[in-house]
Amino acid sequence: MSRAVLFSGGGDYADPWHPFLETSAAVADTLRGEGFSVDTVLRVDDLAERARGADLLIVNAGGGPQAHPRDGDLRAVIEEHTGGLLALHVASTLLPEDDLWEMRLGGRWVRGRTMHPERGPLRLQRTETASADLPVVIDTVDEAYSWLRVADDTRVLYRQDHAGEPHAVVWVREGDAGRSAYSALGHDVEAYDSPAVRSLVVDLARWASARATRPAERR
Repeated sequence: MSRAVLFSGGGDYADPWHPFLETSAAVADTLRGEGFSVDTVLRVDDLAERARGADLLIVNAGGGPQAHPRDGDLRAVIEEHTGGLLALHVASTLLPEDDLWEMRLGGRWVRGRTMHPERGPLRLQRTETASADLPVVIDTVDEAYSWLRVADDTRVLYRQDHAGEPHAVVWVREGDAGRSAYSALGHDVEAYDSPAVRSLVVDLARWASARATRPAERR
């Protein structure tokens, strides 16, 4: 059984826009149903202890435009973590004054450029570099993150179209620090009503926490 630690907003990291406790519960329940052991923590001090030796660190929390008082401590946990990483939705905004997060994640939210239109129906299209085992199309209700910055060595799995342009929404990256996966989905629990979205979370978690040969491949 793979052991995952889920760092959720709503404790040290909180904002008025995201129901972190609800979305984290949905993610944890989904992964537990697929054989993962999931320990949810809200405080960085608890995370530092419980993430040690975990197969997977899941981050479902976000940061503002300025540094958070606990950013240094959170950075230390991420730097020390040697297992897989799965970041969700607004987690791409974390550690705004530190390059480590972007390097590990393979991309990030860029203040002043990245945005999203009003929450609503959202269609994701599988890319040509994604595993053929993944659904060609995923439909959900969510925020359409647009103009995220993505590194050249990041493999984009799904895109969405906005303002006549394709935008990366789901990606994976394998680097010296380990495997990382990101899904911009998950603003609220309705985003996880879609079976395809829940299945995608499981696929990303399995890939990030294992030593597979193909990214996000179903097994």
